[in-house]
Amino acid sequence: MINHPSPPSEMPEFTQFSPEDLTHRRKQLRRQRRWHLLQGIWRMMAMAGLTTGVVTVAVSPRWTIQAPTQVDVSGNHLLSENAVYELLPIEYPQPLLTLQPQAIEQQLVKAGPIAEAVVSRRLFPPGLNVRIDERNPVAIAIPDTTMPVASLKEVVPFRQMGLLDESGYWMPYNSFTQLNDDFEPPTLQVRGMKASYQKDWPKLFETLQQSPIKITEIDWRDPSNLILQTDLGTVHMGSYNHRISEQLLALDQMRNLDSQLDLEKIAFIDLQDPQNPTVEILQATTAP
Repeated sequence: MINHPSPPSEMPEFTQFSPEDLTHRRKQLRRQRRWHLLQGIWRMMAMAGLTTGVVTVAVSPRWTIQAPTQVDVSGNHLLSENAVYELLPIEYPQPLLTLQPQAIEQQLVKAGPIAEAVVSRRLFPPGLNVRIDERNPVAIAIPDTTMPVASLKEVVPFRQMGLLDESGYWMPYNSFTQLNDDFEPPTLQVRGMKASYQKDWPKLFETLQQSPIKITEIDWRDPSNLILQTDLGTVHMGSYNHRISEQLLALDQMRNLDSQLDLEKIAFIDLQDPQNPTVEILQATTAP
């Protein structure tokens, strides 16, 4: 067997540069390096100028909060603008850009009867925009007198007299009165409100608001017997449950009870079973 020699492999081709080409290439590379250097210097100068501008604006009297009148308040109905100004954690004068909107929002919610606050800076004219969502008090929370009295210096929810909003959020009684002299507290009273009742309060309050019979007081001190004070007298509802609407409907059907009985002689109306309501009459006492 005859082995034929393989053809020689092709040699790689190398680009040949003339001295003129190499000189031109070196000049081009130097120009690129100078351009990148100039770009870096320009960026540094731009950043330095921007930083100087920000600092200048921050300390300039023109961009400073000088007084509460530069704060635009919106969303307030129960609280006056001056009341909101008092809650703002701002010491005047203060540079606008040094203020922290999120910290101000948190302080407003923490210090006042405010459910939510949105704070933003305003450059023209310089100032702040403050939009608040107030808590609307719907009932006076009267603590259970059988519970130990909390220290007068310590604000303890549900252990002292307070206000409730529609969600069951508890506020100190002076939350509005100390900020608004014209504040009128709600007429509905709740005795024995507890933190554990908060989850049930929104539905209970909404249902009671729909009752044609006026309700002035809720006594929740005994969880096994919710007691209502109404235009028809005292009503025992038993433990709070999903039948509350049915119970109030039965109460409405008894709205003409005063034409049959003297309401002053009624001890209470028992609606624990709304299908069979009963009326307890006060027992007459005989003098010895």
